[in-house]
Amino acid sequence: MKKLLFASTALVASAGIASAQDLGVALTGMAEMGIYKPAGAFGFDANGDVDFGDSDTQFFTDIDVTFTMTGEADNGLSFGASIDIDEAGNGQPFESPNTQGGETIFVSFGGATLTMGDTDGAMDAALPEMGLAGGSLNDDETAHIGFNDGDGYSLYELLDTLGTINGGFDSGLSLDGNGDGQIARFDYAYSSFVFSLSMEQAEDGADDYLAGNNIGVTAGFDANPIYGVGVAYAGEFSGVSIDAGIAYQTQEDVADTYGLAVAAGFASGLSVGATYAQSDVADEWEDNIALQVPGFAIDNTITHWGLGVGYSMNNIAVGLNYGEYSNDDFEASGYGLAATYDLGGGLSLRGGYSNNTLELDGAGEDDYDTFSLGLRMNF
Repeated sequence: MKKLLFASTALVASAGIASAQDLGVALTGMAEMGIYKPAGAFGFDANGDVDFGDSDTQFFTDIDVTFTMTGEADNGLSFGASIDIDEAGNGQPFESPNTQGGETIFVSFGGATLTMGDTDGAMDAALPEMGLAGGSLNDDETAHIGFNDGDGYSLYELLDTLGTINGGFDSGLSLDGNGDGQIARFDYAYSSFVFSLSMEQAEDGADDYLAGNNIGVTAGFDANPIYGVGVAYAGEFSGVSIDAGIAYQTQEDVADTYGLAVAAGFASGLSVGATYAQSDVADEWEDNIALQVPGFAIDNTITHWGLGVGYSMNNIAVGLNYGEYSNDDFEASGYGLAATYDLGGGLSLRGGYSNNTLELDGAGEDDYDTFSLGLRMNF
């Protein structure tokens, strides 16, 4: 999930308590305009090989508004909520108690924080991502098919794209979103560490079908909750800031995923990082895939590795990253570049580019590019 959308996420990460000046209701927003070239439609050519159709450069306009509310009880317990209107307008009404519609709600006391709603699972919360600097209008640098954004499940997303890919994969191995999107996470901050536990329920807590399965449902499969545990560290050694994490997330009859990542920032403005994840696919899920997509199989283990480098100085920020998913049946890789020039007052010029390559066993490979260029306004 895009952490920048949730004002409470930073609060959860630090397990801080709202100060007096923070109490009340805050309204923030952003708007973007420019041009972009998205991913083309995905399919197969006359020979049965992977084929990405071309897409046209077009106008890009986007706007989002977030409401953030905070308060503090007499005993010092702090509480708050935020609602991202962009997410709430995506057919997910936030006023429905059994539907996650972009709302995030938390309570915090001392080093302990409980967050529910549109928040990250323990793995996504603990592991730093490799988009280390800069940003683009269409998230080219973090939406390429080799990027691990800690959200979703690449195996599931890969199969779901046997229709189209417009905007890229929701790439990750954490299993976040493979349920109904309602996540409960408990964080405890101690010294430089944050310990996290999370659970995402299946669709409305159901236990008789596989939640999130848009490619069909096989009789006899249960909808199991997703559990996660993670540890994050943030500290400084000899002027070098270190962000690191290790995590595990699991869904019975789907997969077990392990991950670790580290990023270092130097006083010169340079930052570097690396990430690795491994997901062991359950036999039940492999069988389900074989039934839903005849002739296409995913076996055993999926691995991901990625590298990132960034540079920020004065008004300029530039980031480059590369990542790759692979197993015996497919390889999805890509790199992304983002550059930002801060014009002051919340206005910035942004540009991004990505290159994406997908290879399927027995179906060849193909690649596509995306880019975006324009202005972002933060309010």
